[in-house]
Amino acid sequence: MPRFAGDKPVERSIETISVYDTKAQALVDMPLETYVQRAVAAEMPASYDAQALKAQAVAARTRAIAGRCVRYSKANVCTDSGCCQAYIDQNEQQNKWGESYSLYYNKINNAVIETSGEILTFDGEPILVLYHAVSGGRTEDVELVFAQALPYLRGVESKGEEGASRYESRQTFTRQAFADGVNAAYPQARLRAESLEEQIEILERSESDRVLTIRLGDTQVDGRALRSTLNLYSTNFIIAFTPDTVDIKERGYGHGVGMSQAGAQAMAEEGASYREILSYYYTGVTIVSWSSGGK
Repeated sequence: MPRFAGDKPVERSIETISVYDTKAQALVDMPLETYVQRAVAAEMPASYDAQALKAQAVAARTRAIAGRCVRYSKANVCTDSGCCQAYIDQNEQQNKWGESYSLYYNKINNAVIETSGEILTFDGEPILVLYHAVSGGRTEDVELVFAQALPYLRGVESKGEEGASRYESRQTFTRQAFADGVNAAYPQARLRAESLEEQIEILERSESDRVLTIRLGDTQVDGRALRSTLNLYSTNFIIAFTPDTVDIKERGYGHGVGMSQAGAQAMAEEGASYREILSYYYTGVTIVSWSSGGK
């Protein structure tokens, strides 16, 4: 889960952070910029444009120092992407990239060096950074996903994503498997495989076309809950029925809040700088050098 405003911030002018390595189950102190390189390597495709990688570096750096890890209180950040950010060390990068290791390592390292110390702030404090792989055409207002409204996490149009992996996806279930899976998660739904058309109805969508509320038989759940139950890529989905199956067509990958990485890549390919990318996806922020005390 992301950390929200109100968490105790770390000290300014930070050069070294404490990282809880969830694989090694150990707390490790390391240079901030070393951590950022490893987070970017895990979170964004190394094939992306240099400007997109720079945007990701600033986002990762901000996320690392904006507050304390909620699971491991002695750490600034942990290596679990479900809590803080994904992370791969040099050995893992070599295994991931193989013969392209040197090329990709240097490419990401340059993005980190060329943005060294830079973070995103709002009203003089580091922001809560959220990002995702593919928005599906528009990002989401944060309060529709994580409850707390924040002025810099507003939904915006995200053009040029159509060629990205998982921009559109499809998952198919047998009618019985769908009914059984939903009933196991929500017993009050009482879905029947033979009458799903009458029992399922999308009740509300957001401006970005993500499902906010859906009726499942005798109960209602939010789109996020159903996404989790069915392991969907996104809450932007439509449901179609055949005599034998339930077909779910999805658009986008991730929660949809903050920077779309595919959108960042599309902007970079059109000539946008990393500063322009970040200012577009994070409304009203300022990019500062935190090593100078945020000035």
